Amino acid sequence: MVVRRLGQCLAMAALAALCAAGERAQAPPSDAPDAKQDPPPMVCRNLTKGNVVASRLVIADTFETRRKGFLGRTTIEPGEGMLLVPCWAIHMVGMKFPLDIVFLDREMRVVDVAVNVKPGVVNRSCRKAHSTLELPAGTVAAKRVEKGDTLQVIRADEAEAKGAQK
Repeated sequence: MVVRRLGQCLAMAALAALCAAGERAQAPPSDAPDAKQDPPPMVCRNLTKGNVVASRLVIADTFETRRKGFLGRTTIEPGEGMLLVPCWAIHMVGMKFPLDIVFLDREMRVVDVAVNVKPGVVNRSCRKAHSTLELPAGTVAAKRVEKGDTLQVIRADEAEAKGAQK
């Protein structure tokens, strides 16, 4: 039991290190005017299918935001999502709900999909991925996300403006 727990801890540490690989972001200076502002709301659209995959998307692009992810939450609502950049491997240790996972390459093409990944899973990865999109379980089927689809992440106000132009 102790050996297994130690193995899981080592696997989690390795995953955290892998997700942090490529980290180039530096913390903003403490006197930076935007240091405490919330980022603008984002939307993830499926350009291939022409639908919205996540209407309230958070981008986790620092070691700390990727490490935390959805940990500590008891649920996420339909329409929510988190894009981890860069990240090609995730774990579900400590999670309280299942997720659909979409692995994306640098061009935001879907290279792999994992549906209904249960809490406690130690490793889910895709070496071809550059980023990972975490969504509420059932979203991949409901939004018809498939390998080969191209996704786009834009600010919510841009998405509204594009929708109004149609």
